[in-house]
Amino acid sequence: MDLSSASDTALWEALQHNNELAFAEIYDRYFNRLYEYAMRLHQQEELVKDTIQELFIKLWTNRHNLSANVDLRPYLFVALRSTLYNRLRPRRNVTLVSFDKEQHDFLANFSYEQTYINKESQQQQHKQITEALNQLNSRQKEIIYLRYFEELDYDQIGAIMGISVKGAYKLSARALKSMRDIMQVSMPGLMLLLQAYKTSLQQAGS
Repeated sequence: MDLSSASDTALWEALQHNNELAFAEIYDRYFNRLYEYAMRLHQQEELVKDTIQELFIKLWTNRHNLSANVDLRPYLFVALRSTLYNRLRPRRNVTLVSFDKEQHDFLANFSYEQTYINKESQQQQHKQITEALNQLNSRQKEIIYLRYFEELDYDQIGAIMGISVKGAYKLSARALKSMRDIMQVSMPGLMLLLQAYKTSLQQAGS
């Protein structure tokens, strides 16, 4: 049974009815996105992979107790963020890498090398946006990533980042203003540059 074209809603329902193929499809569909997001939260690859595995083990183990209606992608992002936080939270007599939900170092660097474009003008534009992104603080980087690279809405972003929808709007606005000030471009110009940057990353990863 080919579930590659099934909707997230259909996969979620099938998972709750013990469908192992649906579980495998969810894993295949979202592993890379979860991995990329988690590596931007914490740069220890083995820990990130273990955390994702733990998340999916819990998902299968608790499949009969899952909520009936969820938006799968933000649900997985929230669960991953929480699982990673719990793994890194300091415990008695155990030394772990510090991870703070509010002050973590999100996305150490956007890679300019990944966005190589042959045309010189496009190269310069991508270099400018890379440098601007890397000057944002951690929370600003995270919301730009979730909004303009994962294309999540503000309700979903608020749930993932643990802030209100209004707070997500404000944080996004501040991040965009910072980028505009750094790059000296208009808002429409910045939107076009972000879209071009995202497209180049997708092409580099394909």
